[in-house]
Amino acid sequence: WMPTHAVTFLDNHDTGSTQAHWPFPNDKIMVGYAYILTHPGIPSIFWDHVCDWGDDVRNKIGILLKLRTDSGIQVDAQVKILIAEHDLYLAEVGRPAALRVALGPRVAPDYDRSYWEK
Repeated sequence: WMPTHAVTFLDNHDTGSTQAHWPFPNDKIMVGYAYILTHPGIPSIFWDHVCDWGDDVRNKIGILLKLRTDSGIQVDAQVKILIAEHDLYLAEVGRPAALRVALGPRVAPDYDRSYWEK
C-alpha cells in the first residue's frame, strides 16, 4: 500500500466515454468524486465529466477540488471510518481530522452533523 503513488479515478478513455466498456454509474458520478476528492491518493478527474457533462457537474467538481485544497488533504492522509453501512459512510480525513465526509442517502446522527473546518 503506497498511498503517495495511488492514482484514484472514476472513468477514463478506456472504461467510460464513448467506449463505455466498464463505465462508472452515471447516477453515482458526484458521489464518486466526493469520495476520491476527499480521501487520500492522487485523484484524477475525467475530461468528459468536466467538459461534456455540463456546468452543474463542472461546478460541483470545482467545489470539491477547493474543499480538498482548503482542507489540506495529503496523498497519505489517515482516514478514520466512523460508519460504513449500505446507506451511510462517515469518515474523518487527516490527523488531526481536517475534514468530515458523509456520503449516502441516510442522514448522519445528530452528533455527527456539525459542520467544521480546520
